[in-house]
Amino acid sequence: MNQPLDDRGKIKSELASGKLHSYIVHNSKDPHPYLATIRASCLEHKWNFMLTTCDQAAFLYSQARILGAKKILELGCFYGHSTLALAAALPADGLLISVEHNPKFAKIATDHLTRAGVMDRIEIIVGEAPRVTQDLARKHEAGSFDLIFVDADKRHSQAYWDTSLALVRVGGLIIFDNVLARGDILNDSQDAANHATAMREFNANVLLDGRVQSFIATIGDGMLVAIKNI
Repeated sequence: MNQPLDDRGKIKSELASGKLHSYIVHNSKDPHPYLATIRASCLEHKWNFMLTTCDQAAFLYSQARILGAKKILELGCFYGHSTLALAAALPADGLLISVEHNPKFAKIATDHLTRAGVMDRIEIIVGEAPRVTQDLARKHEAGSFDLIFVDADKRHSQAYWDTSLALVRVGGLIIFDNVLARGDILNDSQDAANHATAMREFNANVLLDGRVQSFIATIGDGMLVAIKNI
């Protein structure tokens, strides 16, 4: 059974805490048994807050399964937690391409995903996501991806959005993580983080984009989910 992590720099949902968070985690079933091992391995890392939460992993898995996804793109791999959740939803002949700019994290994720038994359907590309996504747009047919999950540098969110819309099929999903900027999304002061400013602009742009139907799910640090209509 999943166990919540405490407040001392540990991994936890930004939108729920204490007993409520414990309840949410306790009632969220891991879509793959190895996910708990990945969380445990990341527990003491100074950037453990970058790891998707248990309920986010379950959400990503469910969206991919409901969609019947066979081809998925992920921007931002880190320890491979979200990667495994998405890969677990793929059929045996499915493909998940994950882009990670840090070679160390790419190696850690590869080791985890190999032990989890899903590397046969995963391709990890090491490189800066803005450049790699442009390469992918040239190599892969427009509309060939069923689902795209973005958890990369927020400064480039609009560029990722534009490329994602070209790559995802009509009826497919685009999911962005951290769109509430840990609550700073409502902070208009000059002290607000660049992340919050970027996400406010991004969320506003998506809302006005007539090509999609979108909403923000209050899971983790906020996940923007968009269905491509045209």
